Order: sequence, then structure tokens, then C-alpha cells
Amino acid sequence: MPRSGTLGNPQPYTSFGVFAGLPFWGGGLTLLAAAPGIGKTSWLLRMLFEAASAHIPSVIGCYEHTPEELRYRLFLQTEAKLNGPHARVSQEKVETALVRASEAVLLSLNAQEDTVRALEDTLIHEYAFPVMGAALVAVDYLNRVPVIGLTGMMQEDGRSGEAAASLREMARRRGWAIIAAAALKSEHFNEGDDLSALLGDERVPYEADRILIIRRSGEVRGCGCASLEVITLKDRTGPARRWAMQFWGKRFYPALEVEMHKYDSSHA
Repeated sequence: MPRSGTLGNPQPYTSFGVFAGLPFWGGGLTLLAAAPGIGKTSWLLRMLFEAASAHIPSVIGCYEHTPEELRYRLFLQTEAKLNGPHARVSQEKVETALVRASEAVLLSLNAQEDTVRALEDTLIHEYAFPVMGAALVAVDYLNRVPVIGLTGMMQEDGRSGEAAASLREMARRRGWAIIAAAALKSEHFNEGDDLSALLGDERVPYEADRILIIRRSGEVRGCGCASLEVITLKDRTGPARRWAMQFWGKRFYPALEVEMHKYDSSHA
């Protein structure tokens, strides 16, 4: 049956929260693309922390890192949030701050078994995520999501389009906001700001509602910090834009523009 509606003032992209500098709305799929080591996973973790602190059901499903590794990064990120990229901070203060996000879910996923449908079932039946409602789901990363084809498991270079479609369908079916890290083609690591830079077939950029690319805008400093530029490749919710961030490498912390004053150049 054809879909129909009435004229009025629909708000399909109404945000239920801004986490780590990005607004999120129910039913949307965002892709976050970058070269290895730029800070994709770390940015996803910061989003998770802030969403969980706001009592939004939140999860990161990771095909690359264990929950223990993710917890370690969250600890260091909390140090950075409290006292910048270099200064020491007491463990007691860090632990107290981490309690705010204690309901965040850290999942270690298997690239041979944990399909999008399996992830959806796990979140609803084991972690009581809303059957329909606001939630933040981060997937790290798109190109490792297993996809079963007619002849069995699809190869990584051909599965990403189908994985993106499945994530988008899940977002719309449940009203969740989903963000997935995505890979870039190697020749675009240091350049490229168009949709052809994404690794995978043509369905990858087509399925996403929003696509961001992160790249370094300078050399990595001796302290492990680096300047970043975030570029909007596609956004169904509003105009494209560019903005600056920093990555405080030793603490795995993606710092927003309003936090850059905490960087102490004496440690560079």
C-alpha cells in the first residue's frame, strides 16, 4: 500500500540530544569516516559517554576492541575532560565522573557471527533497549559487520553497502540514532573530501543520512596531540559545514573547539 500523509509541520530530524558536538535524531544513520589512527573510535566513545550521562540508552558494538580496552580509553578520556591533555588528575575524581555513564553498554562483537539483526535482538532482549524510542547505537566499524549472502558470508570489500542498508533499516524500525565508523580508501587518507573516498560499494553513501570525514590538519605533536578538521560530505538534516577539533592522543580524547584552550603548548 502506498504511504500517505497530511500536510502540516513535520519534524523528522528533531534531535534528542547533542553528544560530543553532534546532534542525533531518531531513525538516522551517520557514517564517520577517517584513516586509521585519526580518532574515530575515540569520538564514538565520547558520544557514548555523554549520551549515557544524559540517561539515553547507549551502546558501542565494537569488532576491533575488547570492552576492557574501551574502558581504559574511557578512563583516559575522563582524565582529559577533567584536566586537559597533559595535567594529572586524581583517580578518585575520574572514577566519580565515570559513574555518570555507568549504564553505557560496551559490546565486543564477532565479525563472523554478530550481524545487524543479532545486535538488534541483543540490545532489546538482553539490555532492555526501547523497542521504539530514543537510543544511541555506535558500531565500530561498518566494514567488519558480517553479512550473509546467498552463497554464505560476503567478503569485507563487498559487504559494507548491505551493512549500511541494514543499519539504516534498524534505525528507522526502532527510532534509534545509529552512528558507524567507516573506512576510507587508502589513496584518500591524506586528501579527498567527496563521497568516492569511502571504502565499499555505491550503496554506502546512498544509505547514510549524514556522512562526516575526519582528517589531520597538521603534524602530530611530540606530546601526541594533533589538529583535526571535520568535513560534512552529506547531511540530510541541514547544510554542510567544516569545523576544527583536536585529538589529544595520549588520552584518546577528541576535543571540541570550546575545549582547545585547555591545550598547553609547553608539552608539544
